[in-house]
Amino acid sequence: MNVLGIIAEYNPFHVGHAYQIETLKKETGAAYTIIAMSGNFVQRGAPALMEKYSRTKMALRCGADLVLELPIFYAAASAEHFARGGIALLESTGVVTHLGFGTETKNFTLLQEIAALFNHPPKLFQEALRQGVKKGLSFPAARSHAIITSLEQEKRLPDSAINIKNVLASPNNILAIEYLRALSYYRSNILPCPLLRRGQQYHDTSPGQEFSSASAIRASILERELSQKDFTVKGSCLDALKQTLPEGAFDILKNYSHPFLHENDFSSLLHYKLMTESVPQLSCYADVSLDLARRIKKEIDSFCSWNSFCSHLKSKNTTYTRLSRMFLHIILNIYHEDYHPFPEPSYLRVLGFCKKAAPLLAAIKSQGKLPIITSPTDAQGLLNKSAQNLLWRDLESSSLYRIGLAAKGDNQLKNDYQQPFICL
Repeated sequence: MNVLGIIAEYNPFHVGHAYQIETLKKETGAAYTIIAMSGNFVQRGAPALMEKYSRTKMALRCGADLVLELPIFYAAASAEHFARGGIALLESTGVVTHLGFGTETKNFTLLQEIAALFNHPPKLFQEALRQGVKKGLSFPAARSHAIITSLEQEKRLPDSAINIKNVLASPNNILAIEYLRALSYYRSNILPCPLLRRGQQYHDTSPGQEFSSASAIRASILERELSQKDFTVKGSCLDALKQTLPEGAFDILKNYSHPFLHENDFSSLLHYKLMTESVPQLSCYADVSLDLARRIKKEIDSFCSWNSFCSHLKSKNTTYTRLSRMFLHIILNIYHEDYHPFPEPSYLRVLGFCKKAAPLLAAIKSQGKLPIITSPTDAQGLLNKSAQNLLWRDLESSSLYRIGLAAKGDNQLKNDYQQPFICL
């Protein structure tokens, strides 16, 4: 039995995601599709637009059979840890045979070559990278130069692959490389199945296209909120987005009963922590270097909002996304030590499944390596202490998400103990 696995955020689920599931199921002959989905916070360092159970329902209505929660330590991490955690989770089901993911290049061979280079960097690569940084190049530019230097020297540079800088500028390509690295790291038998992305690029925020990016959809919603000065943009105000989401997903978006959340909804909390913690305390959080901690304290009087402070602090070697993810780690209390050693998956948390996928769940129970959790109340009897701690951090992140909603006047979201998994 072929089973397709996809690591995703669905923030929110759109036409491109439905196309990906449908196309890859056909290409792989998969009987079922399992999604390892980020919970209430996502990899770019932000709250998800909608809470995780609504996004789960979107996925199940539009082609997915089972949605597992990607723990916060992976979901809010760098591309390397995001990919490694997602692959480990899918591998531990014991049933996934194919990994589906999007790319923004047709040159899959190049992505494989770069992944192999990153996994086993030769001295030439390391020296070229060091020299590039020493000459004042940004890290991405120095890395691109080092890749070209290494592949040319080893005569492994694929044809038409010279513009590596553009390839590495795409978040989807970067994740694809990290997925390949993780598959190699775990010596997995899961087969990589790339699919060329259709429509907008990841960072394109112009609205109105059928294959709009999730970024464009979020930007459109935020624009409507700001123009109407209303936290509850709903109903006909969202009709302009109808063509960008499958019907089953659009109905959930249109009738969503909570305010949509954005980074700036946590600005006050972030500002308080940045003001009250010392440089040594800040430098203990994941992704925060001592130099960055010093810059934060030096520039704290310039803080107006989460987004504006990211823009204020970003530099040639420190991207907006890294800063935003760093801030997320600070408010979630995620430290450097939480990734040393890397926290391997210790349970499979079910957010939702389709009834017709009962045979899939039965196969996971018999072939999987980890216990299946459908409610936090299951944890005490099924999980050891370290696994319970990993789950507890997910519960804490959900509580923080509810704080963001409460700040916008909504206290109706159930906590994870009260919310049953989705069954369609």
